[in-house]
Amino acid sequence: MAIWDGWRATRRIGDGAARLLQEPFEVQDLVSGEDHTLVLSGELDVAEGDELEAAIVSCANAARLTLDLSELTFMDSAGLTLVLLADGLCKARGIVFALVPGPRQVQRVFEMAGLLQQLPFEMERAS
Repeated sequence: MAIWDGWRATRRIGDGAARLLQEPFEVQDLVSGEDHTLVLSGELDVAEGDELEAAIVSCANAARLTLDLSELTFMDSAGLTLVLLADGLCKARGIVFALVPGPRQVQRVFEMAGLLQQLPFEMERAS
């Protein structure tokens, strides 16, 4: 049984103890020369948008930008909007853009938006 407590979701376990369900969002920038790979982990939603937007904009002079979604546990339409922002920024600045697919629940967001075939998904992280 899930219980919502303000901004955090908790689940009762066994004897009624509560466990935090929300995983914190993190962005790790892996740099190799002029190539940047932003490894995203945790839950990407509207509350985390500013952090990812700042990371994307900081890569505006890269030769290549890869967003690695493989460690995300959740992404909503706000996350999708930021992926599209990164794609548009890269197209406008002549930066090679790529996406490493996320888990099924993340890829479902792209599928529902009809973007699986429109975005440059790769099977593994660029080195």
